Amino acid sequence: MTEQSKDIHLFKYKNMKLVYDVNSGSLHQVDDLGWELITLLLKGLEKQEIVSRLKNSYTPQDIESALLQVAELQKNKLLFSPQHTLRDNVFSSRGVKSLCLFVTHGCNLSCRYCFARKEGNFRPLHMASDVAQKAVDFLLGVDGPRFREIDFFGGEPLLQFPLIKETVEYAKDRALSLGREVTFTVTTNALLLDDKVADFLARENINVIISIDGRPQVHDLMRIRPNGKGSYETTVHNAKNFLIKRKFDNYYIRGTYTRENLDFCQDLQHFLDLGFTSLSLEPVATDAKETYALQEEDLPRIEEEYDRVVDLYLERKLSGRPFVFYHFEMDLEKGPCLYKRLSGCGAGTEYLAVSPGGDLFPCHHFVGEKDFLMGNLLEEPFKLHNDVGETVSRAARERTECNLCWARYLCGGGCSANSFFMTGSLKKNNRMACILQKMRLERALFIQAASAEA
Repeated sequence: MTEQSKDIHLFKYKNMKLVYDVNSGSLHQVDDLGWELITLLLKGLEKQEIVSRLKNSYTPQDIESALLQVAELQKNKLLFSPQHTLRDNVFSSRGVKSLCLFVTHGCNLSCRYCFARKEGNFRPLHMASDVAQKAVDFLLGVDGPRFREIDFFGGEPLLQFPLIKETVEYAKDRALSLGREVTFTVTTNALLLDDKVADFLARENINVIISIDGRPQVHDLMRIRPNGKGSYETTVHNAKNFLIKRKFDNYYIRGTYTRENLDFCQDLQHFLDLGFTSLSLEPVATDAKETYALQEEDLPRIEEEYDRVVDLYLERKLSGRPFVFYHFEMDLEKGPCLYKRLSGCGAGTEYLAVSPGGDLFPCHHFVGEKDFLMGNLLEEPFKLHNDVGETVSRAARERTECNLCWARYLCGGGCSANSFFMTGSLKKNNRMACILQKMRLERALFIQAASAEA
């Protein structure tokens, strides 16, 4: 059962009744009286009427005590806290701090759900050294924070391993000369993650995101080679060897679940059985006509499966064998500032993507979409069209539905690319994505409360 307003969200999960104060980010566990009292306050009832409605179920002393507790929380701005006054200029004033380099559009897999376009649609197919260096110079040269990040992406970026090595060396030297620090991430299917590559990534402490979908039959159904054969055996073999080398540090296993594996908690369990403990499992985003696309009729089944994930997460945590599940990692007290939470991933402002030919886009999903082109690094003089990126960045803040949503300060407006490609507009919400996001957030909040109680 869920009750909500724009600024207060009440929900019941398992044995808890929880109240999330949207504006302060405060989470409160309440008893039956507290739940009923706050529900009546949300309906606009005055104290006298509230007492009248509750007096047959609770003592006057208990009602008065509960009212005083609510008043104290409100006084301390932890419940029914005031709305934030947002300054729009703050959202566009931050500098670029992260670039996603599409070092190649080529790939050694033909995943059924891949959002990337066919290789033949792109020219050039591979990024050249001069483009990579221009990208590094741009990232390190713009005003902004000291720390910068470069993500190597594709296609399969390890097809361009020599370029990755060269770019890492160049970026480290440039960062040192400019008084900056730069970190690196590689997203890979692990088919080329041999000892030579693994040694380099471990030596440079490069964060690695490895794409594995779960059990062999699940992985091989979607993540197939061009000849139609599965890739599970090689992927897991290489991933395990690599992670042993780096002592299971600084990595994520990133999977995708579809209608073909609605029992995806078993895939998380499979990861754990393999020794992987930094995990992310994302719902597929694809055309609803695809046989593996998630449908709204699947939501009750998906909700049950997330319940199983919660049970697994807490059982492992309480038994001293915790694992990281991306969607449950939340810190209500020390999390990012309000503006960061509202801007989400920073696509279009803090985070940009570079195509093999040097075109800049708001994020990796938009690469190749000419309406979202923000400039080209090889052009002289170079001009960055910030207005394009800011259009993407502010899209969620302009959606009425988002502004009225209790989760608006937790989800960052969701993925703008997902909204665009699934609905045809940046200003429309992908309904399925929103439902799943709120489903996960309620469970993440419950885990916060359960952990505090333990």
